[in-house]
Amino acid sequence: MELLLHPTNSQLSHHYRRAFKNAAELFVVSAYLTEWESALQLSPKCRSFRIIIGRNFGITRKKACEDVMRWLPPKRKAQFMVADQIGGFHPKAVFWKEEDGNCFALVGSSNLTQAAFKSNYEANIFLPLNRLDYEKAKKWVRSIESRSIVVSEDWLRKYKEARINFARKGVEDPGPVLAIKLPTPAGMEKHIAQRRKALAAYDQKKVALNRLFRQCASKRISSLQFYEELPRYWSQKTGDRLQGAGFEIKGKHGDFQALSRSFVNILDASPEDRDNVVSEEIDLLSDKQVPTRTAFLSEMLCLRFPDEYPLLNQPVRDYLKKVKYKAPRRASEGARFLHLAKALRYSLLQNPHYPAKNLAELDAVIRLEW
Repeated sequence: MELLLHPTNSQLSHHYRRAFKNAAELFVVSAYLTEWESALQLSPKCRSFRIIIGRNFGITRKKACEDVMRWLPPKRKAQFMVADQIGGFHPKAVFWKEEDGNCFALVGSSNLTQAAFKSNYEANIFLPLNRLDYEKAKKWVRSIESRSIVVSEDWLRKYKEARINFARKGVEDPGPVLAIKLPTPAGMEKHIAQRRKALAAYDQKKVALNRLFRQCASKRISSLQFYEELPRYWSQKTGDRLQGAGFEIKGKHGDFQALSRSFVNILDASPEDRDNVVSEEIDLLSDKQVPTRTAFLSEMLCLRFPDEYPLLNQPVRDYLKKVKYKAPRRASEGARFLHLAKALRYSLLQNPHYPAKNLAELDAVIRLEW
């Protein structure tokens, strides 16, 4: 362990830059963001990355957020988040794992500011972490992420920045910046019940369906064979299909081997890494122009992980447009889908008594409303 006492010890900035340069996985949590050093270089080999900031008392600066958003490449636009649902968010920590498997932490009083690295009196520690403690930190960050929302232009427009850059005693937390209103159309309970039946039907078929994906991913069957076998496990007849017709037109000549490889990679990902893998695989399929990466893949994800991933359809897009919460500009396709997933998860988190209890059920309500 190394004790870093500022301003007499100048190693804080060195360790911070090292984390960005060498990380295979990197998680930054900071109570406030008032400045951003755009010269920082994130390792292109970094597989898992999150910056999560706080918004308490309006101390976080909009310009700093905009600087981060410009700094992020398109595929990482959904990896900058704000703990919008947490009123007492006050950590200042960096956790990372390097390519050789060694893990580290930088924890202390410093927020992400130039003053923290140069002139402030700060106390921090830099220390190696064993694998168990690193996984504990990673799980903790994941729990914070579940109550966070992607920082986008729409979020920044709603965020009220304080005129002064410190918290005044007695100022109350105004609550989340983003309060998403869920639709309540007449007859929604019936549609939710129908959607639950479809999810139950899928549960009866998912083992065989996943086997079909693995056979296609490993090239034991062709794309055409996959397409012809698919209705045995997923169709209106079997009762587990969520969307209407349209897939058949684009699907027959699709590259199901590429799509199956992506889906199997998602299935095999750990819960902590699944969001990253989903975003990466969608971007990969987008680069290959695989047409089934949107409606079909999103339905497979929604069926298998109904708490985590939504269907990608026009009613959902219209809903987000109505609540004025779009993905960050210039985000990649995978980042946009991850933004959508996080926004809808967040909407249910904000409304614990809402009749729909997962994203598959919420989709049924949204489709009824729109």
